[in-house]
Amino acid sequence: MEIIFKLAGIGLITSIVNQILKYCGKEEIASVTTLAGLIISLLMVIDLVQDLFDTVRSLFLF
Repeated sequence: MEIIFKLAGIGLITSIVNQILKYCGKEEIASVTTLAGLIISLLMVIDLVQDLFDTVRSLFLF
């Protein structure tokens, strides 16, 4: 449940920074920050999926 709040926080911060940078006329940097937020979120999810696969593997190996 904690990971959902972390992902929501990353999304919220990324969107706020994106809007501020677009307002200032820095569209390229805004795109980079959005991409960075996406990559950070994906790395968190990949870590959870790896933990899931490890748990399933240990469950079926005796």
